[in-house]
Amino acid sequence: MLPIWWALSQVAIAHDVSGTVTQDGTGLANVAVYLFDVNQRYTETASTSDGSFVFRDIPDGAVRIFAVPDIDSNAIPSFYPSSALYCDAERLEILSDTTVELSLETGTALQATLLVDNAPLEGALLKVTPDGAWTRGGFSDDNGTVWVGGLPEGAQVTVEVEGALIPTQWITDQDDHTFGYDEREAVWIEPSELNDVPIEINPGITVGGLVHSGPTPIPNANMSVYSNSQIRNTQSDGDGIYFVEGLPPGEVLSWMSADGYANTYSPSDDRPVYFESILNEGAVYTLLDIDAPLESTISITLLDADSEEPIRGASILLYNDTRTVGRGEPVDETGTAVVFGLHSGQYTATVFAENDGYYNGDVEDALGEPIWIDVGEEDDTELTVYWESREQALINVSDDLGYPISDVLLVLQHAESDDYDRQYTDEDGIGLMYGLRDGDWELILAHSPVCPNDMGYIIPELETVAIPQSETLEVVLLRDDDQDGMPTAWEEEWGLDPYRNDAEEDADGDGLTNLQEYTMGSEPTKADETTECGCENSKSALLILPSLIWIGRRRRRG
Repeated sequence: MLPIWWALSQVAIAHDVSGTVTQDGTGLANVAVYLFDVNQRYTETASTSDGSFVFRDIPDGAVRIFAVPDIDSNAIPSFYPSSALYCDAERLEILSDTTVELSLETGTALQATLLVDNAPLEGALLKVTPDGAWTRGGFSDDNGTVWVGGLPEGAQVTVEVEGALIPTQWITDQDDHTFGYDEREAVWIEPSELNDVPIEINPGITVGGLVHSGPTPIPNANMSVYSNSQIRNTQSDGDGIYFVEGLPPGEVLSWMSADGYANTYSPSDDRPVYFESILNEGAVYTLLDIDAPLESTISITLLDADSEEPIRGASILLYNDTRTVGRGEPVDETGTAVVFGLHSGQYTATVFAENDGYYNGDVEDALGEPIWIDVGEEDDTELTVYWESREQALINVSDDLGYPISDVLLVLQHAESDDYDRQYTDEDGIGLMYGLRDGDWELILAHSPVCPNDMGYIIPELETVAIPQSETLEVVLLRDDDQDGMPTAWEEEWGLDPYRNDAEEDADGDGLTNLQEYTMGSEPTKADETTECGCENSKSALLILPSLIWIGRRRRRG
């Protein structure tokens, strides 16, 4: 389903944005073209064989356009008209059908050969990131040869390689181009230094072992193996044996899950305790066994505290006694969640039920302390929890043209407690705040434009929100294109420039800046004889009243 902001184009004026992507004057096919609106929401299309593309039904407003050539192309990715960076791109004001031409520059390329233990490495992805530009990449063929194009002329690059049988790694030595495993140590090099040069890739380590429960092997167990911030996944075979390749050397840990058995960390623990040191490149270690006991389970039934009806849609998360491992499950139609794969021990339970008109929190005793659930070996423990309902607030944020604003931070702070909730508005400008207790809540809004030349908004001082809330809370922010503290509509009305910061200028020479004129409600293009408000004779009077930066209410949907 299309988001509301895009669907608005069907009822408001909408336009086509079309164009052609070329390289050296020739249309370029298979270019991914992205169109971003002022809130960084985007839609995507691709250029045809002659380089043409079109976006249809685009509403009025500012957009940026970005073109990413195919992996086999030597063209450089670019924002319109010729910028590598989002914030440096031109903001196109779409007020009618618009045509643009994107001429992509031809970049430089590198070609290298990837080797492991002097043998060609096939199918590895070489990722090359130029300074201040976009990552380009290519896959090595059966000879280990990889070609990467579309690199800006003269730019230094960092180099990363990843693959199914090697660890992810970066060039961390500028002189001999050796690889390391810490991305923070990646060095800048000239792409030409890698041309037609064999590059030796670190092979990493191979790790394996036996998954069993006492004398019984566990086949088809889901296995994860960790080393040096990287994880590989696999399954044990019919004999309970597992292997993974391509991990970096380091402190190694494996863990398993399988039907009927407790989730277990090597060698036989319910949480990460013991790490095996495997520090040599190329090492093969096959003794990382796991002995997993049969599972215990906890069944928790979640009921409404008043009606004793099942709460559907919630989930339960169990933590061990040190809160180092958590396991969770959703409830079923009876309100019951069964958490499998547990070791014996003590657990606390946390309920997540905000979406269902309740609240999130720990299951507690009468004194407000978390309840400890004791679980024995191969035990099936059952618990019924009665959960109190809570309220919610639906907040809709839009601009003064009626378009929704995404990524606005909403914070509700309870007036008489430490309770608070925070949420960002979605692409339709909607923020739904759950799990609220009755009473007065202070609503605070914040919005940070991504770029200095992006749309800003003037945020009102908002009234207290009373919970329970029977209607949607409407919040309207005034557009401020140039982020100078004066609304775009107000600047347009008075003939100021809404796309340039002119807040400190004095358009009428009366000693008051434009921003002061807006704040006071006086006329910025007519000299005032007094420094008092002047609202009575000003066309802008309504614009400075809270009634324009308003909070309205409408009935809650559904």
